[in-house]
Amino acid sequence: MKFKLCFVGLLLTLIITTILLPISVFANEPQIITASWEHIAPEPMYFATSARVNLRPTPSTSGESIMVVAVGESVLVLDFLCGEWYAVLYNGIRGYMYAEFLPTPDAPPEPSVLSNTWDHIEIEPLHFITTARLNLRATPSTAGDRILVVSEGRRVDVLDTRCGEWFEVSYGGNRGFMYAEFLRDASTVRISGNVEKLEWRDAQNLVTHGRIFTVVDVRTGISWEMASFSNGNHADVEPITANDTAAMLRAFGQWTWTPRPVHVVVGGRTIAASINGMPHAGSTRSENNMDGHVCLHFLGSTTHTTNAPGHARNHQDAVAEAFRAGQ
Repeated sequence: MKFKLCFVGLLLTLIITTILLPISVFANEPQIITASWEHIAPEPMYFATSARVNLRPTPSTSGESIMVVAVGESVLVLDFLCGEWYAVLYNGIRGYMYAEFLPTPDAPPEPSVLSNTWDHIEIEPLHFITTARLNLRATPSTAGDRILVVSEGRRVDVLDTRCGEWFEVSYGGNRGFMYAEFLRDASTVRISGNVEKLEWRDAQNLVTHGRIFTVVDVRTGISWEMASFSNGNHADVEPITANDTAAMLRAFGQWTWTPRPVHVVVGGRTIAASINGMPHAGSTRSENNMDGHVCLHFLGSTTHTTNAPGHARNHQDAVAEAFRAGQ
């Protein structure tokens, strides 16, 4: 009888151990977390500045300062991911501050009118330009699935700069991540010493047939994308999409032959140029909502005819204005 009881007890012990062992094993396994910014944003906190500190548009000392914040100011820290840099919101302006100067948590101001979650903060997208053929990936990693390849010189909307190594972007209706090293802030095209005055014989080696580049209107800052389909005395160019055509029309106000100074961003360089705003003659793109093409001039380029010296001179004056705007 004692033998039977011992056998039954041993059997029950084996059964219970068999059931509980997998549970304990799985309980100790690390959880697999999806690589998505929405799942890793912390609860924002207020911190007090310990010194005069720059609020910058990107987590780097190379970014131009948006403003200098005084000592003892309360800022809302949105993101601690970088460690060295904090993403912050100060007086309704979003940017980055060096973490060393935000050592002390601070009580929120009263009354607080700011959202207490990352997702509810309204952020205007930043415009950046690709400086190489660049993968748009589903997650911020080279192991992430490739959604598509974006050509050099294309404009993308940057939604989140986070740690600086990967930016969350929107391009052509697709949302994903791009490696930040190959994205250039479109607002930097007019930084001192950045704009080149390049002779047409050299510029035509950059705006080659079919190569897409970005055009930035100097007077308004409006930008759009174009490509050349003919390089003769100057470049005959056309917008890529209907949205690009609409952006160009906003810059001009109306279609006109009068040239405007522009910056052409291509191959990691910014070139002073001039463009007219009157669609004419032939075109190669039917989807861009422009009937014809326009003329893009660089230093030393000429018109197709010799009986329009005034128009050619106006283009060269606009090239000079574009160059001065970058100095």
